[in-house]
Amino acid sequence: MRETTNMYGAIYTGIRELNFCRTDFNPSVDSLAWELMLSKHYGGTIFLPSSNSNGFEALKYSALDVEITDDGVTVDDLWECTKEHYGLTAATGIIGAASIPIKKIKLGHKVYGSASEYTNLTSHYGLKFFPRVNLRSGSRSANAAKRVFGTTRVFGIIGRSLPFTAVGLAVFDVISIGQCVYKKNN
Repeated sequence: MRETTNMYGAIYTGIRELNFCRTDFNPSVDSLAWELMLSKHYGGTIFLPSSNSNGFEALKYSALDVEITDDGVTVDDLWECTKEHYGLTAATGIIGAASIPIKKIKLGHKVYGSASEYTNLTSHYGLKFFPRVNLRSGSRSANAAKRVFGTTRVFGIIGRSLPFTAVGLAVFDVISIGQCVYKKNN
């Protein structure tokens, strides 16, 4: 009974918040609660406003076909694969740390005009130790860098491209570790 009460409370809260944001959503609460209870065995369900008698339309994704068993992935398997993987590529951690946005004021830089108030350590140390390392003015690479990254400073370009590199490496890491765990269990 308590679960049903909590569900109705959540439904009423959700409807109130949606209508507060000017989303016209006035479903039949009983029908919506029933659909939610029936949706437990699906991979996901989305409820959209509709003009039908219930006031909503339910889009249900296929049932989950993943079976979780007791002999599945253990923390030890995951830890072993992670250690094995990062023995080869510690670059992700370094690149990730070097691309973390930090307020320029904390590093002693001024913020000019509509420039971002953030920088990263690569750009900061590049400016500090190599302030005049720029792409040759007027070259194709300088013009392209200016259009894409907004700067011709070499370390500014590197600093602005690092977050994208870090995301790519993180995706690679997750896939690699996942494959290792899968191989250990199969």
